[in-house]
Amino acid sequence: MREQRIVARAPSNIALIKYMGKSDSTLNIPENPSLSMTLSSLCTVAEVERSGAGGNYWFPELPRFRPKDLAPGGLWISPDLSLSGRDKLLRHVDRVRDAVPALYDQFGIELDRETWRSAGLSLRTANTFPASSGIASSASSFAAVTLGVAAAFATDERSWSRAWQGLPELRRILAQLSRRGSGSSCRSFEGPWVYWEGEKAFVPHGLRLPEMAHFVILISTSPKQVSSSEAHLKIKSSPLWEKRVERVAARTAQLLEAMRSADLRKMSHLAWAELWEMHSLFHTASAPFTYWEPGTLQALQFFSQWIDQSSPPIVTLDAGPNVHVIVDRSEKDLWRSRLKEQFKDFQILEDAQGQGAKIEEWSTNGVG
Repeated sequence: MREQRIVARAPSNIALIKYMGKSDSTLNIPENPSLSMTLSSLCTVAEVERSGAGGNYWFPELPRFRPKDLAPGGLWISPDLSLSGRDKLLRHVDRVRDAVPALYDQFGIELDRETWRSAGLSLRTANTFPASSGIASSASSFAAVTLGVAAAFATDERSWSRAWQGLPELRRILAQLSRRGSGSSCRSFEGPWVYWEGEKAFVPHGLRLPEMAHFVILISTSPKQVSSSEAHLKIKSSPLWEKRVERVAARTAQLLEAMRSADLRKMSHLAWAELWEMHSLFHTASAPFTYWEPGTLQALQFFSQWIDQSSPPIVTLDAGPNVHVIVDRSEKDLWRSRLKEQFKDFQILEDAQGQGAKIEEWSTNGVG
């Protein structure tokens, strides 16, 4: 049997309008639309090896391939998955494998049917940022694994690449499949901006934004005590949950309008309001919880003075303590200096907008 190794890479994404609250927890269908920026070097790399041995395995080892464009001194971490986390990942591998024949038929990809039935898959993954700290590691991880496993059963790279490059709908179908493992992973297949509503995630049309730069102030790299899955349930006990969906729908429409007119100031205001509302849901749940650390409050107090400036940063937080800052790329150097001066006690990660998941390496060995 021909052995095949696929190295897939998928970026994290940072939402300005948040995915928080599910209408269907089995399919990870959100209560409200969300809108996110796709990142680039803050990513997960998944190495998927197909061999003759049966069964799927995840190894707590680094992939042997590291993309050349990642910072030499940057983080390169194999995630510390719990047994339940490992089981969830391997169940998703089976989910993707089961979907492969119909997927290949739909997009004209040549399938090695014997391999699909009997091959074993070995996975190794690495993140370029700390997992479980509010930088959407599950999004990038499930997107990378979904892409790597989906490609692993093609007879050759040419068959896969022809469909991947020529048929954009393939990305969107894989995004829907990936969403079953981690909801926000569906936003990591395209870029630089992705709108997600219901079962579909896609690039919205008519945006007139400049190229953007992205920073993360790492307030804490400790795993969070309340997982995002738990938070999705807990927030519905908050009195602020009432009318949340209607408020977010209006805010999303306003954000799209601001993005189509390149109104960064309006985008900043809307993102600022959304981050405060989402974290207020956590703080006012029937059993209140918080992701904030003292450094989080320090950062929010600092940025509050900038929100009304003529060219403000776009500031947001995911379900974690770390603060994301998005700025016009032309002001990247200015903001890098400003952040380093203000937040000397914290590490600052830097990134840029990206285009979504991709195959980094494809190798096939001889017949066994």
